[in-house]
Amino acid sequence: MPVFDMTEENFLSHPIWDVFTFGSPPVAIDIMIKLEGLNFEDVFDKSIYFEEDDLKIRTINKHDLITAKKMPEDLKI
Repeated sequence: MPVFDMTEENFLSHPIWDVFTFGSPPVAIDIMIKLEGLNFEDVFDKSIYFEEDDLKIRTINKHDLITAKKMPEDLKI
């Protein structure tokens, strides 16, 4: 997604964009706003925190991330 299109509306409810990547691999952060095939409450309950310099970052559980990444493209919205 082009940076100039980053609006609150695009971030929260764009019909196509559901992952936002900041940085350049291998040093990048993905923010996923949808997880097809997974239940939000279950994923949230199993999420973990990383902490660095008093900054806590909630992250998806490794196994749930693998499940989400393996979801076939034709089943994703």
